[in-house]
Amino acid sequence: MIGILALSIAHVGFLLWAAYHWRRVSVTEPHSAQNYQFSVLVPVRNESKNLPQLIDDLQHLQYPHAFFEVIVINDSSDDDTQLVAENSLKKTSLNYQVIDLGVLGETGKKRALTLGISKARFEHIITTDGDCSLPKSWLQAYADAYDQGDWAMLAGPVKMTGDSWFERVQAVEFAGLIGIGAASLASKNPGMCNGANLSYRKEIFLAVDGYQGNENIPSGDDEFLLQKVYRHAQGKVSFLKDRRAVVSTAAKPTFLSFINQRIRWSSKWRFHKSWYVRLLAILVFMDFFGVAWMLTVGLWDIQFTVLIISVMGLRTLALRRFLYPVAQFLGVPRVNRVAVLLEIIYPFLVLFLGIASIFGKYSWKGRNYS
Repeated sequence: MIGILALSIAHVGFLLWAAYHWRRVSVTEPHSAQNYQFSVLVPVRNESKNLPQLIDDLQHLQYPHAFFEVIVINDSSDDDTQLVAENSLKKTSLNYQVIDLGVLGETGKKRALTLGISKARFEHIITTDGDCSLPKSWLQAYADAYDQGDWAMLAGPVKMTGDSWFERVQAVEFAGLIGIGAASLASKNPGMCNGANLSYRKEIFLAVDGYQGNENIPSGDDEFLLQKVYRHAQGKVSFLKDRRAVVSTAAKPTFLSFINQRIRWSSKWRFHKSWYVRLLAILVFMDFFGVAWMLTVGLWDIQFTVLIISVMGLRTLALRRFLYPVAQFLGVPRVNRVAVLLEIIYPFLVLFLGIASIFGKYSWKGRNYS
């Protein structure tokens, strides 16, 4: 029990540390800079249903169309994604390219992005996904951020949306992941970012040899690149703390699709070269293992009941202290109610994902991985 208490104290300390560093992230000042040109990369697989909405969002961006291009890279879709992309883009005034990765006999998101970058005309790259929604000031926020700092990479904010209780819980939990990524970056210990909203300079991508060294790992097109760019560019990487840049994506509607997503995300931790990411993953697993044990075994011992309730209450307060400002920034509601629920169910979820990421299998858009 002493070890569990020690880990819980460390857990609370980490959340307070994350809350402190989240506050330290500077907010971009809007000033309508429009002297930056962007190549927007959209790697897609089986996104025929979602692409028209994304393309409509791109068409209505409040940024000069002459100053950005859209490159859709079809990753050997099983549906008519490429045809939908071409037909939808023809109806716009956008500068665009639609590329078929399958023609080259290659597959995978990293290869799709690498191909897209090789075709990009502009220096500043921005990536998003086919199932995302973009705010009208998305590119303007990036232009203003680049204008205010000599950045090699900017990690943009992403939020999950949904109406069911299950989707709302995911939205709050995902907000926490975004906040930890931003706080870690502010502390000069880069850990997480999201490829659904990520920007970097083309010359930097080429200078670090892109995804070389992790090209055969199915996920991690965002985090592994973040690590490489951060080291090469001597820390010229920042989180884009600007509400105008918040990209939205739908939460997973079913438990199975959620589990597949999280196993895919969790499976990459053991490939990280960063001591910070590896140590954090191990400590988090140990911490939640202790909490899971405490909740399943410790509650049977009446003398520990008050102590357990006190520990869980303290953890919940610390989680709320960290989560509330992050969720408020992203526009994610119901933090207080969900924070209590997360502290109870999350330990069991982390244990399951930790084991499944090593020994389990998952599927993603019609492809199976182990």
